[in-house]
Amino acid sequence: MNGLDASSTCDESSLQCLQSQGLQFIGRYYSRTTQIAGKKLTPAEAQLISLAGIAIVAVYEDGPTNAAYFSASRGAADAGGALEQAAAVGQPQGSAIYFTVDYDASSSDIAGNIAAYFAAIASTIGGQYRVGVYGSGDVCEAMLNGGYASLAWLAQSTGWSGYSQFANWAIKQGAEQTICGLNADADVAQGDFGSFIVMPPTPFLVAPPLDLTSM
Repeated sequence: MNGLDASSTCDESSLQCLQSQGLQFIGRYYSRTTQIAGKKLTPAEAQLISLAGIAIVAVYEDGPTNAAYFSASRGAADAGGALEQAAAVGQPQGSAIYFTVDYDASSSDIAGNIAAYFAAIASTIGGQYRVGVYGSGDVCEAMLNGGYASLAWLAQSTGWSGYSQFANWAIKQGAEQTICGLNADADVAQGDFGSFIVMPPTPFLVAPPLDLTSM
């Protein structure tokens, strides 16, 4: 299945373009601290994407580009923020939220800070959502093997550790590019990768007025 991830807000024009290209899913972001305009998924955008028949993949990212970012306390805070935003957009439970490791982490970083971070995420989310990991092949492999994540998104950086050896990905990221006017990366997915569609809100039903003439 072909899709993309984007740090730009989707509008009707971009969604029509994505439909015309046969793209079936889009990764969009949750964040507590981002200053990038349009990066964070809003409830209105989630509705618009879903109405276009395109599945959403939720990705949580603040700025995880070095080992100092990761800790158990940060994992709990990020997971809490992700839960709040998932509820706000109407993400159904049982779908996935991916958390990113956006650098080529060393084996000691993976076994230390990163494992502690994902252990806290798994504990905080507590079965409400599946935990996904985005990162190098070695990061993905370790988080799956440790039981901290159940889905993996392999980053596009072919020089990062374990890229060529890791095959157990749910999503594999391709080259960064502009897609339908969006700042994006192309992606391919296989199997159940935790995507979702937001259901439209149930209309509020107003009871008809009472017919007092028959009483």
